[in-house]
Amino acid sequence: MSRVLAAHQPNYLPWLGLFHKLSLADVWVIADDVQYTTHGLVNRNRIRTVTGWQWLTVPVLTRGRGRRQIREVMTDSNWQRKHWEAIRWNYHHGRGFEEIGAFLEQFYCHNEWQQLADANIEMGRFLAQQLGTEVEVYRSSDLELRQERTERLVEMVAACGCDVYLAGDGASRDYLDAASFEEAGIELRFAEFSHPVYEQCFPGFEANMSALDLLLSCGSERAREVTRFGRT
Repeated sequence: MSRVLAAHQPNYLPWLGLFHKLSLADVWVIADDVQYTTHGLVNRNRIRTVTGWQWLTVPVLTRGRGRRQIREVMTDSNWQRKHWEAIRWNYHHGRGFEEIGAFLEQFYCHNEWQQLADANIEMGRFLAQQLGTEVEVYRSSDLELRQERTERLVEMVAACGCDVYLAGDGASRDYLDAASFEEAGIELRFAEFSHPVYEQCFPGFEANMSALDLLLSCGSERAREVTRFGRT
């Protein structure tokens, strides 16, 4: 039987497309040793509000720090309580708030997240669990990978004892070198994701929110039905 690996940066409050990909994988490698870039999704994501949506952005320390890997990025102060209040205000009447609200309050109000990657990984693992996604989880920084670009992914797959690499169905098709995977005896697959429509806490529907939106709006049982995550 094939053993499938998916890799992704440790984004903040990831969207549903990531968890769909993970539901098709056996191993999730969190790419925490790649370069951090601004204006991406490593330190921000969107939640639903009565007027549409808003960003929740984790402030990070940047001045004088140059090029850094994601695992080296430190958070700035005064963000955790603000994010909790925004989530509580917009989702307190959602079906899933009573179910996971206590975890979120603990996460935001009773932890001091100094490293962005640590916070993102803890939240990502929690969301995956709530959506019924079961995978082995590794940090790429622990694998001592030496190569770059496609060769790095080939090395990663081998290091985790896998024989299939599962990429996202987007820009990956343009930059991945399929021949390198084939030469290494690794199958290259792409995860095609169709965004589900579900009942949110406010009228209308906004796609591409954090997966937290689905869980808080509908509860984990309904969320699993909506997304059909997990193998059958």
